Formats: sequence, C-alpha cells, structure tokens
Amino acid sequence: MNPAQQKPIMPWDSRREKDIRQILGELKALEESGYFDGLSPSADLPEELQAVGATDAKLVKSAPFIRKVSRFRPLDHPVQPSLHQFMSQLSVHDRTEIHKTETHRKFQDAVGQVRILFGKLMRGEIASNALIRSIVGSFMDTFMKDRNLIVNLAAAPYVGDDYLYDHALKLCLLSLSLASSVGYSRAQAIEVAQGALLADVGMMLVPERIRNKRGKLTDGELFEIKKHPQLGLTLLEHVHGLSEATLLVPYQHHERLGGTGYPDKRAGNNVSKFSRIVSIADVFTALINKRTYRESVVPYQAMVSLLSLGGQGQLDSEHIKHFLKAVSIFPLGSLVRLDNGRVGKVIAPNPVEFTKPWISVLTSEDGVLLQKDRVHQLDLSSSQEKIIEALTPHAITHHVLDGF
Repeated sequence: MNPAQQKPIMPWDSRREKDIRQILGELKALEESGYFDGLSPSADLPEELQAVGATDAKLVKSAPFIRKVSRFRPLDHPVQPSLHQFMSQLSVHDRTEIHKTETHRKFQDAVGQVRILFGKLMRGEIASNALIRSIVGSFMDTFMKDRNLIVNLAAAPYVGDDYLYDHALKLCLLSLSLASSVGYSRAQAIEVAQGALLADVGMMLVPERIRNKRGKLTDGELFEIKKHPQLGLTLLEHVHGLSEATLLVPYQHHERLGGTGYPDKRAGNNVSKFSRIVSIADVFTALINKRTYRESVVPYQAMVSLLSLGGQGQLDSEHIKHFLKAVSIFPLGSLVRLDNGRVGKVIAPNPVEFTKPWISVLTSEDGVLLQKDRVHQLDLSSSQEKIIEALTPHAITHHVLDGF
C-alpha cells in the first residue's frame, strides 16, 4: 500500500492502562514483601472487590485489542442503494391483530435472546456473530414494511428493575430506524444495529450493586461505570465476523462531539458516524426510562433534550433532524392531550410539520376510554385540533399496541 494511502493512526490515550498496570505492580510488590501474610486468602475478599480486580485484569489483557479498535477509521458515509428506498409502511387499517400480536411477541422473545447472548459473551461461549445477526435479522422484514410499529415498541418505557437487556434491544431498533433515515444501505444499517445491540454489554462486568444503585453514584462508582466501553471490547475480542465499524460503536457511543465524553474524549470527526447514531438513540432511551437514581421524562421532553444537545454541539444535529423525521417531536407511541380534552396516541410522524403527527384518538373529551370500534385516526396537519400537552405513558390505562 502506498504510504500516502494508509489510514491515519489516531493517538490512543493509554493512561488508564498505565494506571492499571501500576496498581497491579504495587499489589505484587506488597505481596512479595509479605504484607498480606496471615490475612484471609483472596477467595475471602468481598465479591465486589474480586469483580473489580477481575475486570481490571481483563482490561490489561485486552489492551492491545482495545488500542487497535480505537485506531479504526471506518468507511461510514452512506452507500447506495439506501435501505430506505425499499421500505413501505402499513397503515392502522392494514395491520391485522395477528401481525401486531406476533410482532409484540417477537419483541418480548428477543429480549430473552439478548439475555442469552450477553450470558454467552460473559462465559466466552460466542465464537461468531451468528446469534447477534439473528436477533437483528429477525426484525428486518417487519421493519421494512412497518417501521412505525417497531419504533412504537422500541420507544415504550421499560417497567422492570434491570433494564439492560430491554435497553439493548430498543437501542438496536431505534438505531436501525435512524440509520435507515440517514440514508445508509441495508448492510450498513445492520452494522449500526449490531453495534447498538452490543453497546452496553460491558455493563455486565460492572458490579450489580453499582449498576443498580439507588441514589447518586460516587466518583469511584462512576469510574467503574465508565469502564464499560472498554470492558465491552474485552467480551467481543474473540467474536468473529464483527466489522471494525460495528466494534467502534460499543467503544465510542459515550463520546460527545464537543470532546466531553468518554473513554477518550474524542471530538468532531474523530467520533464515527455510526457511533453518533447510537449515541442519539442511547440518550433518548435513557431519558424515557425510570432508573433507580432518577425519574423518567416524557418522550417529548427527551426529544427536546436531544435538540438542546445538538444545538450545543455535543450530539450530531443533522442526525437528530433525521431522528425527528422518523420519530416525531412527540415520539411514536406518546400520549398527548388535544385542545378539546381528548387523549390520543401518536401513531405516525409528519416529516414536514413535526408538531402535527398522525394520532389515534383513545378517549372522549371528558377523558373516558373509547371502545375499540370507536377509536379513530386523525391527521393533525389537516385538522383544527392541536396538541396542548405531552402526557406520561401512565396517564391513561392502555396497552402498547392500542391505537396501532
């Protein structure tokens, strides 16, 4: 290869690796000096300290691979033909109850598949990306003909205690939707979706007490959380078939264009476009879900926060515009109140007038739930009615499929 054509090598911040090596060296010196003589064997150490020591050892062992991934410069500009060109969209009247029920069941089953996948990665049982591709691929046909229903499921808040697996799948599907809106090809969109599915796999190596802590994290706990991009790569190092662009997503999805993210404080063009897509979906899903240390926000407020971060130069503003077109300022599945008192659910975006999506009207003017045969659809862009309030998902009793 001509030297002039070689990919530029990005500097890699190895301070963390040096810190870990220094700590391990100090511990070894103390051990050799007899400092630990007479103390309990290491097996009696608190489980969390054992876990932290084990993860730090994984980081040291995988440091060359992490360094290699950090230097990747993927070809991440959209390639034609775009996935979006081949997509269609079912209307409410075209969807059958069987289609809706099967799609919802497939979503729930896929969350279980993610749990199995992450467990296998933890145990080092995954040698290829076949299971990863199968999870993404299982939604592709439905996504191609009914993206709105898929996004509705992906944008619904989670109600359990440990949402890691649910979050991974939703992040995957929202990233797939955004990648198609940006104009990526089918193959590229699948790379983005796989990267999103694996983005937080490193959290499996963060002690559960920290991961699910109620209340504000200490600086030390936050330090452990911020290891998860590198820890994810230690679990993916020996998985064959993952592209460079896909591997960058778990590593970079917490980087910010303004240089305030982690692990390397990358900025601007040093953050891959695939990672920028997943960052947007990650912020959105994180905001709409209640966590042990904070309350959730309504999806509308999450979209406003994304716009603010785009204006500040932290997230990719062009990609946020595409997200708006695909999801709406009142994201699909959101409950909204109209100026006549009726409550509706957003069922389709308006790519031109973001504040005037299609909705299904679910209640009467006095707030009483309508019978299924009286639920009807309304295009707010051609109606005198308008949205006056974004509601919480629990404002009325309803199922995630209601209105669709």
